[in-house]
Amino acid sequence: MDQHDANHANEEKKEDKCCGYEIKVDKWYNKRNPNTFPYPVLATIVFLLMGFIWDLWHPGWIVFLTIPVYYAVVNAIKSRAISYTLIIVLIYLAMGFIWNLWHPGWIIFLLIPIIHWFTGKKG
Repeated sequence: MDQHDANHANEEKKEDKCCGYEIKVDKWYNKRNPNTFPYPVLATIVFLLMGFIWDLWHPGWIVFLTIPVYYAVVNAIKSRAISYTLIIVLIYLAMGFIWNLWHPGWIIFLLIPIIHWFTGKKG
């Protein structure tokens, strides 16, 4: 057993003694990885509920567009970096839903490869 495994085992066995009671410290929230959350399953459940309960099949499919947005936001938070693609998608959706500028709004998607070319990012 190497040093990392020994430290990890000691963390799990660590106990706080408060008011004479022993409380086990479980760091389960540190072990969770948001990238492993089954968000597509949740989106499917929400879509089916919207369809069966409120008969909102047509606008309900938009919930599936939140799947890549969820993972983009999680990765942006974990890497603490700005996702230009996500920002452009959000601007496009705002232009479409608020001002109904779907047609000329799609042109901003041409900015994605230009920004990536200037910043040197690959995807």
